[in-house]
Amino acid sequence: MSKRTTFTTISPLPAGIPREVVIEFLHNHQEMIDLNPLIIERHPIPPPPHAPDEENRCVWWSLTDKIAYLPGGLVSGQVAYTAAFNDLPNGVQTHCYAPLGTDIRERWSLGGTLPGEPLEPVEIGLGAPRQGLYLREDVELRCNFMMAGFVKKTLKNAHGTLVERLCQKAATASPKNGASPNGSISAHATSTEKVGGWVSGGHLDPRHPTSRPTSSENAPGPQGYVSYRQPAPPPTNGPTNNWAGLHQQAPAELQ
Repeated sequence: MSKRTTFTTISPLPAGIPREVVIEFLHNHQEMIDLNPLIIERHPIPPPPHAPDEENRCVWWSLTDKIAYLPGGLVSGQVAYTAAFNDLPNGVQTHCYAPLGTDIRERWSLGGTLPGEPLEPVEIGLGAPRQGLYLREDVELRCNFMMAGFVKKTLKNAHGTLVERLCQKAATASPKNGASPNGSISAHATSTEKVGGWVSGGHLDPRHPTSRPTSSENAPGPQGYVSYRQPAPPPTNGPTNNWAGLHQQAPAELQ
């Protein structure tokens, strides 16, 4: 039996990060993928057969996650799935098709106002700041009701790490910022949840056409694409594999 769950997460951004840096990051699908701590392999693909007509113009990727089913990576496994990316003027939409009927629609958008700008209306009940920029993540999750809690927790943990790494990279790119020298941030994400009643949604933006390869085997990647596979973990004598799960660090080439 499938369960539909929606939730929204608000992540305030440190002062000094310009809008252009955040939007550029959200539109850089490869970098956004590589900052996700779960993903161990990715490569671009043409639209798969199951893609609906409106998603044929999206940018498609094949992704593989390493999931820890028990703390410390005692029991872990790999999950391969496809994902569509669609750029919007203030963010990006993604649609993930995972095994066992798991369907995840997300919309990442940049909100908030900077000093000197007119204050924009803030939706009540989200905990969004009145001033300053923030990332808003709207998620619609459909999966087996027995898996819903685990999938939701995994998504929140992974995406919290992704936002923190984004802030660190943006702070490095922006010398005038409020982050500490080591790139740490003091902002904390807040979230709200609804079961049934997806309210954010959105439509594909025809102003962002994207050419795609015609063959998945010899498909050339987007400009600047670098083939990537997470390095294998070093051998250990004990049962715990600390490399797996949600606490792995990004490879040096991506930091």
